[in-house]
Amino acid sequence: MKTRKRRQDPDAEYNFWQPATDMMSALVYVLLLIIALLGLYLLSDYTGLEEPSSSSEEAASSGWHDDDYDGWHDGGADDDPGDGDGDGDGDGRYDQQIIQTGGGGGGGYDEDGVKAAVFAELIDEETERRIQEAGVRFELYRTDTAHLINGSLQTLNTYYPEKISYREYETTGEGTFYLPEKIWQGSYYFRQLSEPEGYDAAADTYYDVDRMYDWPEPYIVQIRVAPCKNIIRLQMNDVETQQPVGGGTFRVIAAEDIITKDGTVRYTQGQQVDTITCDEAGYGESVELYLGKYTVQQQSSPNYYTTMQQDLDAEVEKKNGSDPELHKIDTEKTKIILNVTDELTSSALEGAVFTVTNRRTGTTQTVATDGAGQIRLTDLDKSTTYLIREQQAPENYRPDDTDHTVTVAADGRIDGAGSTTLDITNRLLRVSISAVDTVLRSNTEGEQLSLYNEQDQLIRSWTSSDSGQLFTDLTEGSYYVVRGKADPANARKYPFTVQDTASTQNWTVPVFTLRSAVALAVLAVVAVGAVWLLVFLWGILARRRKARKAAATQDETLDQSENKS
Repeated sequence: MKTRKRRQDPDAEYNFWQPATDMMSALVYVLLLIIALLGLYLLSDYTGLEEPSSSSEEAASSGWHDDDYDGWHDGGADDDPGDGDGDGDGDGRYDQQIIQTGGGGGGGYDEDGVKAAVFAELIDEETERRIQEAGVRFELYRTDTAHLINGSLQTLNTYYPEKISYREYETTGEGTFYLPEKIWQGSYYFRQLSEPEGYDAAADTYYDVDRMYDWPEPYIVQIRVAPCKNIIRLQMNDVETQQPVGGGTFRVIAAEDIITKDGTVRYTQGQQVDTITCDEAGYGESVELYLGKYTVQQQSSPNYYTTMQQDLDAEVEKKNGSDPELHKIDTEKTKIILNVTDELTSSALEGAVFTVTNRRTGTTQTVATDGAGQIRLTDLDKSTTYLIREQQAPENYRPDDTDHTVTVAADGRIDGAGSTTLDITNRLLRVSISAVDTVLRSNTEGEQLSLYNEQDQLIRSWTSSDSGQLFTDLTEGSYYVVRGKADPANARKYPFTVQDTASTQNWTVPVFTLRSAVALAVLAVVAVGAVWLLVFLWGILARRRKARKAAATQDETLDQSENKS
């Protein structure tokens, strides 16, 4: 469709208000747009809203040169958007250590454009030395802005070669880190997300920024952390009863150089760092010690107990909400054990009586063996020698006449051991008397026998049996036996001597019985028969030899006759 150009009347008056109004409206719109954008920018700077592109992967494209705060160059978010970290590592984080400042926010400063560069360092609160560990992570919070929730998380940015947002900051190997951009004046705190090795978590570190700080001389925040400590716990029990034993003391010795991450040697190897004393319940614990390996040595033992010879290895570890490991120590009571047995049979002897004398105090106690032939001596004083002597043996036994001495050392041990055993034998004199057939050499039953001592006192009369008569109540000396009921003064005596020996002494009384006579008669008959048989056989042999000789002579005569013919 073709349009027709409108002709302007040359005589008409020109209206300039219409274009002027349009131009003013456009300027107002542009001004309002600029104000809105500026407001959004400032609001974003305060609230710490995270850009959609913020992540640890985005942070990998930039890196700040953060080895020390004096290595920074001027330029923050507002000064020069082209500044980056300059280290080229691409991790977008900060390896650092930290110190702690007290304080707290609440300044309520106006945002008048004053911003500050911040440098943080990780500090040992005991030594004031830097903790040189990388990778300790922190967050930044602001607390003083009225229109924000207290403790709002702050997100900071770098802008070269692209914008990267940071919510966490890491220490370098020097134990320090920089904030990637300057922050507005106000009240802030660092919150620790991870701990350095061997240190506890730090409390929130509050600080105020009230004036401008530039990169060559940034605002320094020290984040103070305490080295981890823990205790060593011991429990002493009797090794046999498992009942608590109190009173033992133990040395705690560093098994290695104990060095914290700030480079401080807390303990040197071999240094005694504490002494543990166990209470009546057998429990003891050390003071809080730095993390590391330790050796526990017993310094003294309770009364009547031995001192532990082997050292205990203990490691102090970081607290985890539960009690540290309880090291159980079984302690042994010093003991002297007496075993009394029969010298011949090795059977246990009950009722053997001994005296035990403490040579240091002179006190004496009397004890006797039990059914197992045993005496257990406990509650023995240390650094003391004991004399042990048998006073009375069981019935009919001869007591051991040896004086035994046992010394308990200062550590409660006897010759290096917690106990010692004395094997003691008692001797019983055993005499066996039997009536023996003189011919058959066997025990004879039914013989009346009587035993007398050398004072012609009758000791016992009995009738013989196959097994013989055993005497266990005889002492050393001379004795004799009489057969029958004859007067010992006129009867035949069979003397013998009892000797002091553990083996059984066998004595025999020869007896000629009917069995002996029959045996002799049979023997005589057998002998006569044997002689007759020999004579008979000899005669047969002689006749045979004579016949063989006569035949030989006859044959010789016939041979001579044939030769002559």
